[in-house]
Amino acid sequence: MFAVSNGEAEVTAIDDSAQGFRRYKELQAGGRTAGMVAFPNTLLVRGERDYLVDPGLIMQGAPVIGALREHGVEAGTIKDVILTHLHFDHAEGLVAWPQRTVYVHRLETEAPYAQILAGVLEMANLELLDGEEGELEPGVRWLRTPGHSDGLISLLVDTDEGLVVIASDCVGPLPEYFDEMALPEDFGPERDELLTQWKRIRELEPHMVIPGHNPPVVLD
Repeated sequence: MFAVSNGEAEVTAIDDSAQGFRRYKELQAGGRTAGMVAFPNTLLVRGERDYLVDPGLIMQGAPVIGALREHGVEAGTIKDVILTHLHFDHAEGLVAWPQRTVYVHRLETEAPYAQILAGVLEMANLELLDGEEGELEPGVRWLRTPGHSDGLISLLVDTDEGLVVIASDCVGPLPEYFDEMALPEDFGPERDELLTQWKRIRELEPHMVIPGHNPPVVLD
């Protein structure tokens, strides 16, 4: 997280993304020019095939590959990537995974911000998802959960512990918002839609929900 004033930059390393967001909003409220970089959660879903979910920013490439290796998975064996949406912080790292089958909702590819990633997407074998829900394989489903972006999908993964919902940026930016099922009145035009999607996710009675940037939330 960083702030700039009087020609000087103040850079602070934050261990917790929620803490960083709170500090970012405080600086903004105080009239400071502020910004932050928050790595998204990159996940490995293991089913009949291995799926890499949201490879993130370019700078996450080596750490993700290293983490996969710690789990006994070589990067070259992963042939399928799922992008929950096409905001650059979740999809830019796709450049490290060329010629993969990439699942993304068609609505995301039609959004203006997708142009930022046009070159990266040209290297992928796109499998465009249409409609409101679908199945990639038994036990790995997707659900369109708009609000943060129109074509954002949440993944529904059946596990031995119960249903895990990979909700991406449908859930956030602060963990207490989802805990309390409430957003500030001035949150933005997407506020009502997000609350609707949160209710849908809760009604699925998941064991765990994984937000886009914060730690997983265990609900049972």
